[in-house]
Amino acid sequence: MSGPPNASPGDLSWNSASLISSWIVGPLYGINICVFILCVHVLHMKGLKGPNLMMLIVASVQFVLATGHISTLLVQLIKTYVGAAGTLDRPSEDWFGGASPEHVAQEALYITNSLIGDAILIWRLWIIWNRNFWLCLPFIVLCIATTVTGYTAVAHIAQLSANGSIFVARVHNWLVATWALSIATQFGATLLISYQVWISIQWNPMGTQGTQASRRAVLGTLVESGALYTVTTIFCLGFSGTNIAPIFAAALGQISALAPTLIIARTGLKSLGSSSSFTPAKGSINDAYHSPIRHLPQDLESQSRECEAMVVHIRKATEICLDKLASRDCGGSSSDERSS
Repeated sequence: MSGPPNASPGDLSWNSASLISSWIVGPLYGINICVFILCVHVLHMKGLKGPNLMMLIVASVQFVLATGHISTLLVQLIKTYVGAAGTLDRPSEDWFGGASPEHVAQEALYITNSLIGDAILIWRLWIIWNRNFWLCLPFIVLCIATTVTGYTAVAHIAQLSANGSIFVARVHNWLVATWALSIATQFGATLLISYQVWISIQWNPMGTQGTQASRRAVLGTLVESGALYTVTTIFCLGFSGTNIAPIFAAALGQISALAPTLIIARTGLKSLGSSSSFTPAKGSINDAYHSPIRHLPQDLESQSRECEAMVVHIRKATEICLDKLASRDCGGSSSDERSS
């Protein structure tokens, strides 16, 4: 497998890129295992029905795809450096490219996991924006376009020769289009979701401190988890003409499964650890994030309960003050009687 035709002298060699990618993907898969276990625990504690059951199924599918992704990389690594095709001193040229079944499967699993991640993001956007179909329509179109370009690239990879390069125009151009469309979906949807959460924070400035802190925590989780995937895709697109690009592409095969489950695990753990518990309304932000965020109708109910509690507190404080004044007056009158 050869590198890009116009590689710069400072570019990594193909064999170095292959080893670095395996070093990165391995730890990422280990993180995926831990986060998936946390995700299953959180969803189990919240009850496996409705949106929780659906999210568990989707997270399980993504974890299986991530497992298949690292398995194909491991098979390629063994064939390249240990198997009959190569030795440790003289590795084979078949790593990270060509029409080998392992490489085609690796790319197909990555594209599939990436599309599932984009679809989950669009679903969250639809839930948080009160099921506004027209707002989500451009992102649905982008996701469909990403599906077309992604699987077209996989089809062209399958037609390569044994030592063919993914940097040929008929493969490379489709991969670049896939990354660009995925970045547009991730960035735009995450921006709109974050804006809606931020608006809910500003709309209810008098909310309880715990509620406001929970919303800000979810906003931070959205930005951090979304940035992890988006920034990696941007680097992949930026280095698309070098041997560094396949390293980021291999990492995306794990990050595409890690980002959605990380949001569920982090926000869910915060929700389980919160002292205030309530039943999420259908279609609320909780439906999408399993976190202690409340929509505006619930905010009004919360403010009503806070006002009632404040009235009770003021009433009790008034009664205590009246009791003290009464006892003071009684004490003063008795002393006057004794002095007389």
